[in-house]
Amino acid sequence: MSFSLSVAKFAKEAGMEIHALHQAIVIELFSSVIMDTPVLEGRLRGNWIITSGEAATGEVEIEDPEGNVTVAKVVEHMGNIPKGDFEVFLANNLPYAYRIEFDGWSKKKAPEGMVRKNLVRIISNIEAS
Repeated sequence: MSFSLSVAKFAKEAGMEIHALHQAIVIELFSSVIMDTPVLEGRLRGNWIITSGEAATGEVEIEDPEGNVTVAKVVEHMGNIPKGDFEVFLANNLPYAYRIEFDGWSKKKAPEGMVRKNLVRIISNIEAS
């Protein structure tokens, strides 16, 4: 069964509207990615940018060591998404984000990356429901 069919099945069985379920899944996934991002000064954590339509291409000058500001932006963005708009992106364009995710640059704080492990967790949880 495809991921989208699994989500639809889960929503139907849970009695949730697809839009609300989509919002909840995205907020959980993106928040987990942000909070699993290693922190020195907080610039990497603060550079997660949520957008709709297309992924962000730039960087932002925000240090968010606690992650609260960045997570709040995700929640706000998802609260303003019109029904039926399912295309959202979370991008981090700092050059070392890729290296931490895929090249093991943060062996202690993010040995399995930030995005991959949370995506696997979310999909597994949905499929198990």
